[in-house]
Amino acid sequence: MTRRGWKALGVVTCMMGGTGLPPSAEACSGPVCDSGGSVPTSASAEVPANLPALFIVPPIFQTLDAGSVHLRTAEGADVAATVTPSAHGSAVVVPAAPLVPGAAYRLEGDSPCPYGPGTLGATFTASAPLPLPRATGLLEAGLEQQGTVAVIGGATCSVDTQGSSLRLRFTPAPELVPFLPWVHWTVEVDGKPWATAPHGSLGPTGELADTIRLKYTRDLLWLYTVCEVTPPTAHPQDLGLEPGRHVATLRPVLEHLDPPLPSVEVPFELTCPKKPADPVPDDEGCSQAGGGLTALGLLATLQLWRRRARSASPLSHVPTFQPPVSDEACTDTPRSWPP
Repeated sequence: MTRRGWKALGVVTCMMGGTGLPPSAEACSGPVCDSGGSVPTSASAEVPANLPALFIVPPIFQTLDAGSVHLRTAEGADVAATVTPSAHGSAVVVPAAPLVPGAAYRLEGDSPCPYGPGTLGATFTASAPLPLPRATGLLEAGLEQQGTVAVIGGATCSVDTQGSSLRLRFTPAPELVPFLPWVHWTVEVDGKPWATAPHGSLGPTGELADTIRLKYTRDLLWLYTVCEVTPPTAHPQDLGLEPGRHVATLRPVLEHLDPPLPSVEVPFELTCPKKPADPVPDDEGCSQAGGGLTALGLLATLQLWRRRARSASPLSHVPTFQPPVSDEACTDTPRSWPP
């Protein structure tokens, strides 16, 4: 069985393998609810005083209750702010007044997980205002690679296929780097969603955090197509993109930034190895004698077999046909062509 692919995640650990349950994005990406979740800040636990919005990011596959989120001073006094839901189940917090540089704050909310810490939160300091970013950076397509790759599917959540892939390379604009902890991302291919990543997923050199790579069934910056699946390999759940030319678009979102950050895009191409052409039947010494196939009859049979092969194998790029040639159909009788 053939078609298109390469896998972004490499080997995926299935947290529910062996249970008899069908694999899914959630089943193969980690526990449904864990003790994760965070309040994005800088490495020094600072937040620019002019940041348009703060965030609380819940554990993967969970949604934060916006009504449980509070912004407070270090002394515990509530700070007026608007709280709304955002991407990846997070909560966006927009203070009613700019943060005070040098002041300490705490942002917290109820954890959506039934076990683990009951509260998600962090204490941070408002730093001096920074110039708000207006540029995103540079997006490039790496070299195409072909070979064996693991994709989501099967009882162990990993299926080896043959395919083609490439990695996108993103270089953030210098003005965007200080704001990366508060940016979430989407990659589209030909205008259709391909992969997403929550706030803080990309580092200052454009690298994707390993923790994000393991949680999501598609790597944000990895593009692939499955070219061949050889029986008895289990059928993969995700065949990736169609082989051919495409355009990838990286869309950053820094909530409440006006004007919003521009998207960046790059063209790329994924190909499958060419298969040998169908062999041309050697019809020397073959005739219609003895009830054998005529030349036109053989061509008609070939076309019929090809149509049946395509309908039976929707993943096949180039079906291979080997026409049956028997001793009865090939004799020394001179060739007999239809009038």
